Amino acid sequence: MIEVVDAVAARQALGRRMLPCPDCGAALKPWGQARPRTVRDLGGGLLTVRPDRARCTACQRTHVVLDAGLLPHRAYTVRFLGQALVSAVRGHGHRQIAAELGAPEGTVRGWLRRARHTAEQLRLIGVQAVVAVDPEALPTADRGDPLAHAVEALVAAAVAVRRRFGGGPRDLWSQIVLLTRGRLLAPSPSG
Repeated sequence: MIEVVDAVAARQALGRRMLPCPDCGAALKPWGQARPRTVRDLGGGLLTVRPDRARCTACQRTHVVLDAGLLPHRAYTVRFLGQALVSAVRGHGHRQIAAELGAPEGTVRGWLRRARHTAEQLRLIGVQAVVAVDPEALPTADRGDPLAHAVEALVAAAVAVRRRFGGGPRDLWSQIVLLTRGRLLAPSPSG
């Protein structure tokens, strides 16, 4: 999975073989498209997407090129999921969040469980990004809740990256997806 900020620009770069393989670094070439899927956005909007696929010219592995506003294997946009995480940090339970967003309770409960389980890894990703880009933007308040620490660090990192490198009106949650390499609910195992 390759998360990109601009799927159109990534498609053009892929056509010119300018995207590197995340496994070996060789050039990727177009390899059709993934299956279409429909995802829910905030406000009840539905988006049908069909991400591009790429194949490495050297190691022959295939990859899906996914817009950073989406998460792999999720039927909701990252903005939708991010709103659920922010509501949880504000003290709302999964039932209340599900009702506010119009999502199934079990889905929201699963998101919150996974995010709480990996909160320390998420916080470290955020802190490392802030330290690399703008150490003065590092959050220092003690929130008492590991998920609150993680969300605060990730948002601070996304803001610092946007401030340093630009990126226009891009959604903060899309920046967070890029920082977590598309694994917001399932960071890579440590070690």
